[in-house]
Amino acid sequence: MKQFFFLTYAKRAMMHGVISFLLIISCLLSVVYAQVANVKQQTISIRIFASYNTVSINFFHVSGEYSIYGDSTKLFDADKISFITVSLAGDSVLLQKPNYLRKFRSVQFVPKTTSSSCKIKSIQPDYKVRTYDDELQVSALHKSLRLINKIDIEKYVAGVVQWEVGTKNPQEFNKVKTIVIRTYALGNWRRHEDEGFQLCDEVHCQVFKGKTFSQNIYDAAFQTAEYILVDDSARLVTAAFHSNCGGQTMNSEDVWSKSVAGLRSVNDTFCLRKTNAVWQKKIPKDLWLDYVKTKYGFPVSDSNVVKKILNFNQFNRLVYLVNDDFFIPLKFVREDMKLKSTFFTIKEEGENVLFSGKGFGHGVGLCQEGAMRMAEKGYSYTKILNFYYTNIHLIRFSQLDFFNSE
Repeated sequence: MKQFFFLTYAKRAMMHGVISFLLIISCLLSVVYAQVANVKQQTISIRIFASYNTVSINFFHVSGEYSIYGDSTKLFDADKISFITVSLAGDSVLLQKPNYLRKFRSVQFVPKTTSSSCKIKSIQPDYKVRTYDDELQVSALHKSLRLINKIDIEKYVAGVVQWEVGTKNPQEFNKVKTIVIRTYALGNWRRHEDEGFQLCDEVHCQVFKGKTFSQNIYDAAFQTAEYILVDDSARLVTAAFHSNCGGQTMNSEDVWSKSVAGLRSVNDTFCLRKTNAVWQKKIPKDLWLDYVKTKYGFPVSDSNVVKKILNFNQFNRLVYLVNDDFFIPLKFVREDMKLKSTFFTIKEEGENVLFSGKGFGHGVGLCQEGAMRMAEKGYSYTKILNFYYTNIHLIRFSQLDFFNSE
C-alpha cells in the first residue's frame, strides 16, 4: 500500500479504527480526484514566450536526445552541433536546418530521454536564450508562433520557484514554495484549456522562464513531489501568497469579497524585520482630498469630518478607511494611490499627508518573507504551511488513483 500523509484524520483513526479511517480518506480523496484527474501523466502544458509575438526561433539541443516531428510524422533526430530554425509562414510554420526546408501545420521536438533539455532563442523579436526541459510544440496562431512546453510537473514547479523567488533561500522555504506552486497549478489547471494548454508563463498564471539551475530547488521539488494542499472538505486550497503581511495576514473575503477555506487572518511576527516590512509615501493633501471627494463624495469642506481621513490609524488590519457614513475600501485606496499594502496609517504633515505602511502585497495566505524567516529559524515546511494556511492537509496526488481504484 502506498504511504500517505493526511494530518487531522490520523487522530480520528485512533478512535474509530483503521477501516473507518481508510473509508474517510477514500471519500475525501475522491473529491480531489475529480479536480486533478487529468494529471495522470504528471505533465503540464505551458505556453512560453506568451506575450512576445514571436515569429522566429532557433532550437538548440542541450542534453538527452530529441526527435523532430512535422504534423505528427517523425522527420529526423536532432544533433548536438547545429541549430534548427522555426519561423512563421502564414498559417503554417517553416522548419529549416542545413539542406532542409519544409512547411508544416505544427512541429514537435519530442524528448527521447527524461534528461532531455533544449535552448530556445527568440530571433524575431530578439530575446535572451532560455533553457527548457522536455517537449516543445510549435504552431502558428494569430500572426505569431505558439510555443508550448509540455513538461514534467515537478520540473515546472522547480522552474517557477526560481523565477518567482530566486535561488538563495532556505531549503525548507523552497519546499514550502514547491507545494504552494504545485497546488496553485493544479487548482488553475483549466485556465487556458480552451486555448490548447493549461497555463501561461506570465504573472497571469505563474512566472516561468525555463528550467532551474539550482540543485537545491530541484531537490526541494522532488523531495516534496506530488504534495498538494487540501482543506477539510478535500478541496484544493487556494494557495495565495504575497511578499510581506506587515505583521498580520488578511481574511480572503476582506480582499476578494469571498470567504475561502484556509485563508484566515493570522498574526505574524516573523516578517517584521524583513525587507518589505515597512514603507512610507507622501501625497499632496489637495490631491488626497480631491480623490476622496471625487470618487466617494466625501465632505472635505466639513473640518470635523475631514480629520478622519487626514489622521487615520490601523493597529490591526481594517477593511475600510471610514466606517460610518462613507465606506471607502482600503484595497481601492491602495490601487489608486499605488501603495504597497492596505495596512497603513495616515498623518497630516503641512501640505502633505504621510502614509506609513506595513507589508507589501494583498496580505492573503502565505507571507513569503515571514515564511523565509521561519525557515531560517529551523521550522519545518509542514509547520510553516500550517501556520499560514488554516485547517489544511497535505496529500500526494498520486494516491488519488490508488483510492479511486479501491
